[in-house]
Amino acid sequence: MEKPVAAIEFGSKKLKIVVGYELDGQVYVLHASTKPYGHMIENGEILDSTRLAQALREIKNFTDPAAQLKLNIQEVSLALPPYGLMVDTNHQSTAVSGEEGTVTKNDIRSINNMIRNSFLFKGNNIVDIIPVYYALDQGRRYANPPIGSKSFSLSATVLVHSLPINIFNAYTQPVKDAQVLIKKNVVAPYGASALINSYPDLPQSYLLVDIGADMTTVSLVGEKWFYGSTFFNWGGDRITEKIITAFNINENDAEKYKITYGIDNRKMNFNAPVCRSSDGEGNEIKHYTSELNEIIKNELSDFVKDLNSSIDVLLKDYDKTTKNLPMLLIGGGAKLNGLVEFLAPKVQSETVAVVMPRSLGARDATYTNCLGLILASKASQINYDENQPRVGQVTREEK
Repeated sequence: MEKPVAAIEFGSKKLKIVVGYELDGQVYVLHASTKPYGHMIENGEILDSTRLAQALREIKNFTDPAAQLKLNIQEVSLALPPYGLMVDTNHQSTAVSGEEGTVTKNDIRSINNMIRNSFLFKGNNIVDIIPVYYALDQGRRYANPPIGSKSFSLSATVLVHSLPINIFNAYTQPVKDAQVLIKKNVVAPYGASALINSYPDLPQSYLLVDIGADMTTVSLVGEKWFYGSTFFNWGGDRITEKIITAFNINENDAEKYKITYGIDNRKMNFNAPVCRSSDGEGNEIKHYTSELNEIIKNELSDFVKDLNSSIDVLLKDYDKTTKNLPMLLIGGGAKLNGLVEFLAPKVQSETVAVVMPRSLGARDATYTNCLGLILASKASQINYDENQPRVGQVTREEK
């Protein structure tokens, strides 16, 4: 079995973790769970880094009796939000240093170091280097590092993902504080695209919309290449908060009714209330699906405005027809009943669809990015990046 990878993501209210491995381009899950820590991330800003670190400490050593697993997590792949993300094309060349002009791992590391050095004064922190192709003499091109090939020179064209230093440090610090090594940093939508690209029945070019609890990210993927993201402050909690206020109920109940009904356009022979509440003076108030529908549609109207504006920003340098690309929805907010039907006529995408993870043991939208990180981490192993730690691992022991 392949060496397991532990992938984590800090959500606004909970830590998400998936432990699994890649085999033949698919993710196989050993363990998936969440660890709630309250509302600790707001508008992308971490409110209490120590709470996030504590949550990771509490799950890095655990036993799953049902699966007969004992997992000791010493290193992780970490999903980073695309807030302020830059995706740059970079090209570097070097003379081959190996004996008799043979390309070695040191040549690949040299190229990577040259790329990193070129970003030292740009104000961002490099998250990932994605090779587009490697080139040798006589116009030979390779998708993977051409170790062992003969050539006088080696060049690489890559895509560089980078984030503002404050964002990078804020999200990596809780992992360091938990005394866990970061094996790989991956921008969350790039990880999600890696998972979606592994599904042969889905389009290769699309707009990826990740609807979280309080933030939504919009990304462009063309021919399976991730080109960039933007984001806006809207999430599924907006709907929940309006239901709490309108129905005078607690958050758990509001979330339950939102998930159970969503936009409910069914024609019923009877009109049963969704729930009952009190006006504070002992009078019962009945709330029906028509009222719930109105609340949800009003909030989704704001969502659509922000979504279309973000798409305009993301695609401003592309042909107008790019807006017709299929739209794929992921994240917890994408599960809202009736969302696709509401959204489809209000965006330019030719189709709108929700994508749910297909890996047994993690078939929940909340795990999409973590599952993708496992694929992205596997693909990145060919880069021979000497800056990645080489100690620590995820171990699997059967009882």
